[in-house]
Amino acid sequence: MPKISEEQREARRLEILHVAERCFARQGFHRTTMEHIIRELKSSPGAVYCYFRGKNEIVAAIAEQRHKRESALLAELLASGNVVEGLEHLARSFFGMLRDPKERERRKLTIQIWAESLRDKRVRKIVERGIRQRDLLTTALRNAQLAGQLPKELDPDAFSRVLLALVQGFILQQAWEPELDTESYLLTTMHLVNSALGDHRA
Repeated sequence: MPKISEEQREARRLEILHVAERCFARQGFHRTTMEHIIRELKSSPGAVYCYFRGKNEIVAAIAEQRHKRESALLAELLASGNVVEGLEHLARSFFGMLRDPKERERRKLTIQIWAESLRDKRVRKIVERGIRQRDLLTTALRNAQLAGQLPKELDPDAFSRVLLALVQGFILQQAWEPELDTESYLLTTMHLVNSALGDHRA
């Protein structure tokens, strides 16, 4: 059997992840089995299991893709010299992704994983890797406070939790209301952030 290149292996791996996302979005995470994914791929079990040993590994790989993309956005915030501009760029990039119907479908899987993590410790570990991204945001806010860009009385850790809640809340609401006005939500979010910063805005 001829050896396949790394590019072909990666393309096949991504195909499995895309098909799994479709299955999860259609049938739900809990009800989707490896057999469903294999059938949708029109593939043999061995051709899938050589990449992933089970459903949780697939979910972990999907989550890892998202974590990498979001970590890259957070890294830009960390590198920014102005916290307001950095937060606005982060928000516009993130909510810009959520205008894509395919991304909205993927985020429905995110909600299912959140729910599953309450009962499955293995899934909880996957979710916790994403939660730890908030530490990067807290670090950026704390550094901005030291630079005089945040009020002294504002708790950077609590502020990062509020910002995360605004994002998570939108993801949940958008799953219920796909036509939710993304731009209005973004503008309102930035207004709240600017109000919290008060006279410390650049």
